[in-house]
Amino acid sequence: MKLRQKTLLIISLTLAGLVGVLYATASFLLMRHIYELEKEYTNQGVKRALDGLSEDIGDVDIAVRQWGVWDETYSFMENKNPRYIKVNLGNQTFSDFRLNVTVLIDSSGQKIFSKAFDFKRKKAIPVPKALEEHLKSETLLLQHANPKSNHTGILQLPEGTLLIASHPIVTNKYTGPIRGTVVMGRYLDAEEIKRLAALTQLSLSVYPLNDTRLPPNLQEVHSELTSKEEEIKAKTQQVTEKDRNSPIANDNIVVRHLNDNSIAGYTFLKNIYGQPVLLLEVKLHRFLYNQGKTSLIFLLFSLLGVGFVFGVANLLLLEKMVLLRLARLSDNVKTIGATGDLSMRVSSQGKDELSTLATTINWMLAALESSLKQLKAEQEKSEHLLLNILPQPIADRLKQEESTIADNFPEVTVLFADIVGFTKLAARTSPVELVTLLNEIFSAFDRLVEKHGLEKIKTIGDAYMVVGGLPIPRQDHAEAIAKMALDMQLEIKQFNALNNVDFSMRIGINTGPVVAGVIGIKKFIYDLWGDTVNTASRMESHGLSGCIQVTEATYKCLDDKFEFEKRGPIQVKGKGEMTTYLLIGNKNFETD
Repeated sequence: MKLRQKTLLIISLTLAGLVGVLYATASFLLMRHIYELEKEYTNQGVKRALDGLSEDIGDVDIAVRQWGVWDETYSFMENKNPRYIKVNLGNQTFSDFRLNVTVLIDSSGQKIFSKAFDFKRKKAIPVPKALEEHLKSETLLLQHANPKSNHTGILQLPEGTLLIASHPIVTNKYTGPIRGTVVMGRYLDAEEIKRLAALTQLSLSVYPLNDTRLPPNLQEVHSELTSKEEEIKAKTQQVTEKDRNSPIANDNIVVRHLNDNSIAGYTFLKNIYGQPVLLLEVKLHRFLYNQGKTSLIFLLFSLLGVGFVFGVANLLLLEKMVLLRLARLSDNVKTIGATGDLSMRVSSQGKDELSTLATTINWMLAALESSLKQLKAEQEKSEHLLLNILPQPIADRLKQEESTIADNFPEVTVLFADIVGFTKLAARTSPVELVTLLNEIFSAFDRLVEKHGLEKIKTIGDAYMVVGGLPIPRQDHAEAIAKMALDMQLEIKQFNALNNVDFSMRIGINTGPVVAGVIGIKKFIYDLWGDTVNTASRMESHGLSGCIQVTEATYKCLDDKFEFEKRGPIQVKGKGEMTTYLLIGNKNFETD
């Protein structure tokens, strides 16, 4: 056997073994990782569905609070004025709040008002008889330890699944004595499930656990979930904080591969007594699995192609020793060009023309590497400067040469702050001292912005503007701004003590929709527009020294977590009479 043939055989066998090992290893690692990702992705889908259902129950809870914590309801439970029912609990109210059932029960357990409503037929219907068993004085829905207690969750009735909430009837200030309970509910019917599916962008199905026609595959899922439920109960004997905050929170999830294109996640939905009554199914497309199979096929053909080319190239280079060195030199240059790693060097062994060329290339690479390092350092400086002007997501969009950057945000919270007395100080202070003081104050505020995950918009003189909820939306934007405002007051107090000055601040806060974008081509800024911004500015300018004034919209977002003092109606420029509140502090006395 000739040397060429031996070389060809050795190279072929080596490449075949290498390709086989690489493909088998890649297939095992990739598919195992894909299965783990699929499971996590499905778990997240189920949790997203549970979050959507929690929000649906939360809507009912919000409605029941509006009626339960209301002076008019409180008075009605005593005087039984029929006008209250006519004005506040007509068909339009049920339709607007998407309520199917409303019941008012006095403190003795006597039913004062009850009504059910059919959305499709737009008319009142009888209240489900099965609901009566859950509205007795000793049942959970009517048990309220204090004026702020409430019960929310699911009830499985013969008429259907009911999302239900109850709240004691007290005054607007949560004072008693409790005069009864208001109970409201919404059916989790096919239309409601369809709405939740559209909202969460998931394929959702709900099956009653007492249904004897439950398919065999779902019966198996039922058994597995029941076993896992017992294991969970055995490991913990107390209800977690998550379970207290969400009436349907559940980490007990089972994942099933239905076929090559579908995967499903299952979990129990429990009623208000903690008993599983429904089986939730969330179906998802197995795009990760299909993409993984496609990638493996592509990898196999890629390895075979590379192996073939490599074998042929080695045979040809073996016959032409001169071209071998030139090909190596060329391959080295191509590799450096493909990877962009200018620290790499080509081989320069020997003393002929090829080694001279290799030395020249290495000199050129060293010069390019030095230039690239300098360029990279300048780019890092530019990047740092850009991020000091714009938020990270906006800076990324600007670098992609997006012509117009403008976004609508349905709900954010805007804060304006102004230092009282700073203008008078400026008149009698040197420029250097003035800027130093202002820089110290605003630097402290900037650190608070980072701490609370907010977005500083700009400073104008001694005014400071911050917003929560953009460019990346967040649910707790109002709470974060409130904490920021309280911390700003603490910073001013500390600053006064350290610098022997007597500054105070007016702070105004408003919540609502805004438009945000980048304007200008030189010294551009990321700014906000809209009535929400103007109103927040008015809250500051019409505020009181040393106080945090908020609008009613912000107050409604924060009432359950922060202490407020009602300032009452005030005349606001451009807005007329507005009811405002003064933020006093954190209701739960939390500290960060």
